[in-house]
Amino acid sequence: MRKVDRSDVVEPPNLHKRRPSDDKTELELVTAHMEGPNAATAFDFSRYKEATVKTALEQLFYGKCAYCESFYAGVHPVDVEHYRPKGEVSGEKDHRGYWWLAMDWHNLLPSCIDCNRRRTQKLPKPSAEGRPTLLENGEFDRSKSILAGKESVFPLAGKHRAKKPKDNLEAEERLLLDPTRDDPDAHLVFHVDRAHLISIVYPKPFDAGPAELLPEAIENPEGLVNKAKTSKVSAKGMVSIQVYGLNRLSLVQARTRMLRDMEFLLALSIGLLQTAIELEDRNATRRSELTAAAQALRLRLEADIAIDDRIATKLRRYANETRDKIRELAGPKSPYSRLGRAWVEAYLDGTRVSPQRSRNHEESDVDMAIR
Repeated sequence: MRKVDRSDVVEPPNLHKRRPSDDKTELELVTAHMEGPNAATAFDFSRYKEATVKTALEQLFYGKCAYCESFYAGVHPVDVEHYRPKGEVSGEKDHRGYWWLAMDWHNLLPSCIDCNRRRTQKLPKPSAEGRPTLLENGEFDRSKSILAGKESVFPLAGKHRAKKPKDNLEAEERLLLDPTRDDPDAHLVFHVDRAHLISIVYPKPFDAGPAELLPEAIENPEGLVNKAKTSKVSAKGMVSIQVYGLNRLSLVQARTRMLRDMEFLLALSIGLLQTAIELEDRNATRRSELTAAAQALRLRLEADIAIDDRIATKLRRYANETRDKIRELAGPKSPYSRLGRAWVEAYLDGTRVSPQRSRNHEESDVDMAIR
């Protein structure tokens, strides 16, 4: 999950478009419905489903789920998700949902099916060391199946909950992250261990230092809040991870593949640069021999220098393209971009902690390229 500025995209005007038949907006229609004799029946919302809304959300999030950053277009249609649920609130019998926000641009987010719909998911259980691992068959070494996915879940920490349009939404103590309202970096953290590649997201600890270990996977938001308090981590991060299923098995597998790809690209870039530098060093030696060489040897040396210069130039270009790909994976348009940035941060932190690892000039070049 990454911070997104909603103002980067213009609000679709059709959300509040008036119907030609009676000159009423959908908000006016649902308000009349909720105040009328048929208020107990479901209202058929339609404005948020329109193509212009989906297009605007796709532009705002680059075709990714707002919560897990997976590309959704190649797998299934996007779910236009209501951050505050429109029809009901899970666990609140008398709440009819935040119906007045059903067509509110600031309440709409693009979501993949797994983040939005309640489904049984495998989540990791902490091992004795606290770090889950993936087995060779791709499964967690320890897991627990629980219901995950937001749907109509919208837990609050306090007692105040808005129930009608004039109620104060800002007074609600939200426990779910919205990347257009919140900074996910204040509540979530990716622990990247380059010696043990598995992509798990953790609730951010209050104190500086490594991420706290994951607690047992539980569905009850109240229990999650209590766990967060005792573990001294962000309650909003803790609840969001479990409700959205940000550590579900399929998602962890996809993010882990990306980590491995980034490690491969790094090794490839360094290897290409190292080979280019070796060729350039050899050419430097050859050039020092040119003035003293006989005519025949000089011609051969010049030919060899020209060939190796061309090869070294190509190798550096390929290395640059490889580093560009690393930067792209950490950029906002890529899936799991926040994880990509966390990997870059872990790599750079490692070279700062162990300067001998980056003292050879080919790895220093990589450092500078991906900063």
